[in-house]
Amino acid sequence: MTFLDRISSGWKAWVLLFVITFGAAAPGVFNLPALDRDESRFAQASKQMLESGDYIRLRYQDELRNKKPAGIHWLQAGSTALFTGADAKQIWTYRVPSWLGAALATLACFWCGMPLIGRRASFVGAALFGTTLLLTSEAHISKTDGMLVFLTTLSIGALARLYMRGDQSKRMALLFWTATGLVFLIKGPVGPMVAAYAGIGAWVWTKAAGGKGGDWWRVLLWWPGPAIFVALVLPWFLWIQAATGGEFIKGAVGKDLKDKFTGASEGHGGWPFYHLTHMPAWFFPATLMLVPGCVAAWHRLKPRGDLGWKWLRDSALISAFVFAFLTVLLYALPYLPRPEGTGLVAKSLTTLSTLKTLPAFPAVLLAVFWYISGRDDWKHRWPIGIDGLTDETRAIRFLVAWAALTYAFFELMPTLLSHYILPAYPAIGLLCGYAAVQLMEGKRMPVSRWISLALFAVGAILLLAVSFPGVAIYFMEETAADFTTAASSQVLEAWTSYRSFPLWLWWLGFVLVGLAIIEFARRRDGLAILFAIAASIAIGWHIRIFMLPSQVWLQPTETARAALEDVCGVPGDDANCNTTAPQRILALGYAEPSYILTLGTQNLHPPETPLDLPTDPSAYPVVYLVNFEDRKADPAIADTVATLRAEAEKLNLCVTESQPHYALNYSNGDPVNFRAIRFDTGGCPGE
Repeated sequence: MTFLDRISSGWKAWVLLFVITFGAAAPGVFNLPALDRDESRFAQASKQMLESGDYIRLRYQDELRNKKPAGIHWLQAGSTALFTGADAKQIWTYRVPSWLGAALATLACFWCGMPLIGRRASFVGAALFGTTLLLTSEAHISKTDGMLVFLTTLSIGALARLYMRGDQSKRMALLFWTATGLVFLIKGPVGPMVAAYAGIGAWVWTKAAGGKGGDWWRVLLWWPGPAIFVALVLPWFLWIQAATGGEFIKGAVGKDLKDKFTGASEGHGGWPFYHLTHMPAWFFPATLMLVPGCVAAWHRLKPRGDLGWKWLRDSALISAFVFAFLTVLLYALPYLPRPEGTGLVAKSLTTLSTLKTLPAFPAVLLAVFWYISGRDDWKHRWPIGIDGLTDETRAIRFLVAWAALTYAFFELMPTLLSHYILPAYPAIGLLCGYAAVQLMEGKRMPVSRWISLALFAVGAILLLAVSFPGVAIYFMEETAADFTTAASSQVLEAWTSYRSFPLWLWWLGFVLVGLAIIEFARRRDGLAILFAIAASIAIGWHIRIFMLPSQVWLQPTETARAALEDVCGVPGDDANCNTTAPQRILALGYAEPSYILTLGTQNLHPPETPLDLPTDPSAYPVVYLVNFEDRKADPAIADTVATLRAEAEKLNLCVTESQPHYALNYSNGDPVNFRAIRFDTGGCPGE
């Protein structure tokens, strides 16, 4: 029995896979502040849910947050209630569901792959997937994606068993519908859509000459399954619609979802092949097996004999034709006559006319799957339906359908964010595991090996470069030059202490990358994969333990806190002050969601921030957090501050100001020059 056989068998495999992802993601869960504005919005909505006891409506400050279902907020509120309570302002309690979801996603990947490619290959694929930088990064962000990928992969694992075994298992059908219902409560239709791509794509691809792809899916129509889905989803849906006066669907579908499909929502656009160009870094260390995984799938799926290139050519021609037709049609729709008014038909055509090419490519791929499943070339058809395929071929078709259709959908979305592609990663990881076992067993793929090695090296270089102090200093210098309210040298002097951080984990990652490359070049693939996984963990730990926490210039909310501490201006925190802390902060020129979560729910930001000082003495102390670098404010920030100072002089108020604190707003890339200004009645604090 080989070492791989020993670690992939029994309970050891499950424990090891869970520990790998859970441990790889652990740094960052507790020590990183909120670095993502969406993370802060999710956490703040969950905090207010716990504070108010309203577990139906989602709120951010005083506004309804009609974007995503409530599932993730229930989990975040539950974890926060368990560990700290609603009064605590630590972000880590809201991250626990994502952390746990990512670790469970690795187990789901392993479980999903076993009936498809076997235990050994599934173990390797799950280990590679579980240590990808994208998954371990999403594990410490309090959003939906950790739980999304777990439940989606779990539902697809049930489909895989029905597809491969054809035994009409009612347990698998119930598991599929349960997981699908739960994932719908996490992020709406995304999870069911990915599962549908895997199942429908595989069914279409395995059709026989008579047009059938088997009846393995029929048990999914057994009524208790859909009933479970409805029982999970419908009560909350009806409740939220009633509680919001019908506004939830308008906001979630008519606004949030529609905006993502019709344009670059919130400025999140990108370049062609956005997700593909991110893979060297985000899919690291699985990039070591990415090209062999694609080649191994091609060898398994290509037509017999010498027809492979003809198959590829014909498929490309069909794809191009169908894609061009749908593209022209969708771009022409806005100019075609359509019914007047606001009826269902008119609204549907109007919405469809704005979707551009998004629905086209999955349809193209399904058409290609349909074509190639029954033909070798244009002239000769032969039935290769479900009864005529080997289990291995059927399994690879399932994985390719899952990976290709999901990737195509998210690659062509107008709104592009790196984590959108995460539901495709388990399928790609399993393909990598499939190829890895073949290489370990002596299969030779000389060209793909060297290409994949180069891809792995590129990802390693990128990750090691961005986490090196010299690169941090370079970006500091670039950012400092953008300030208009302070000299570049002045800003850099304030950032001196953030320019260096320990490098021993960085060097460990560097050495492990080198060992992985050496062993892979020597065809010792098992050791290479082991070193690659260890390198990914070491680099990820270095970034989350040493690099990111030290870069306060990248953390505007933490920089804001430093400015507020200068004037005893942190709400509810007067333990180390000789005066009373304010109840809230009034922000000028700064509206990041993270400061709401960190500094208090009732903080005000533009345009709600009052521009006049109160006349009631009981309203003091009043503390303004001012960003002097805000260039869009109307009136200008400097004018507003001058007015406040003049009012303070008339009211005989004490004015206390902090030193300037500089940062970079990670949300939009703008420089931030913070100064906290405190106003008191009856003299200055300490007098």
